[in-house]
Amino acid sequence: MRTVFLLGCCGLMLACTGGAEVQDSDTDTETDSDTDEEKREGPAYSGGNAGLDCPSLTAGRNREFPSGDDTREFILELPAEPNGAPVVFAWHWLGGSADRILGYSTIGAFAEKYNAIVVAPESRGLTYEWDTFEEDDHSPDLVLFDDLLSCLWQQYEVDLDRVYATGMSAGGMWTVTLTHQRSEWLAASAPLSGGATSMSWNPEEAIPVLLTWGGVTDLYGSFSFHDSSLALSEQLTQNEQFVAHCVHSEGHTLPPGDEDYLWTFFESHPKGVNPEPWAEALPSSLPSWCSLKGE
Repeated sequence: MRTVFLLGCCGLMLACTGGAEVQDSDTDTETDSDTDEEKREGPAYSGGNAGLDCPSLTAGRNREFPSGDDTREFILELPAEPNGAPVVFAWHWLGGSADRILGYSTIGAFAEKYNAIVVAPESRGLTYEWDTFEEDDHSPDLVLFDDLLSCLWQQYEVDLDRVYATGMSAGGMWTVTLTHQRSEWLAASAPLSGGATSMSWNPEEAIPVLLTWGGVTDLYGSFSFHDSSLALSEQLTQNEQFVAHCVHSEGHTLPPGDEDYLWTFFESHPKGVNPEPWAEALPSSLPSWCSLKGE
């Protein structure tokens, strides 16, 4: 099922300041973690400050998950073998829900098809759903990300070199915030109709980013996700981060077809991959509307 997802951006303060390339999948690459002597551990769980242990996480809807000073909800899609699996966070749009982003996209199927854990959190119902314009490093939604990753690590020893984020519209903007604020944990990100935000762009680590948007008609009122995506691309380029563009023609909606091309990007980009495997050309399996910046 496809529909149009709108982000009410009329009052947003967006900074319009602003690539990269791709190559054959058989190119030999290595990651920074290949030389690590000790395995990383996940982030600290905020509930530990109150003497709480991580609750047991189960497939399906998880309610009353203690995080910071609140309890949160999320949907968890588990593969047949979750131990040591990669993790994909999927963030919903304005007026959306975890059920809807999993129901309207194929991202939830990554669990069965690619043996990846998929986490779809529910927002707190803020004006723009997530703490996108909150620069506090301990904002509730950043704490939620940390806590979910912490508890997934504790329960399943997930692959911390393969943690990814995507999201649509408001969820895409939040994915951009995570790309900036949690680059030490994310291996790569793929915002869908996201774009530049008001924060100065100086992430701790320069992770690869795949930008998807719906072309010049990707609009809400007078706000252009086309312009904001191009602005973000420029920021990434200036920061020497790999960036590729997937620009469809369907406006402000999920990309046509399915979202499996996101997994192609994620799978090719474990943490610290070097050299960049897509530096010269994009894989032929990507949609025809994907390209390197400038092509």
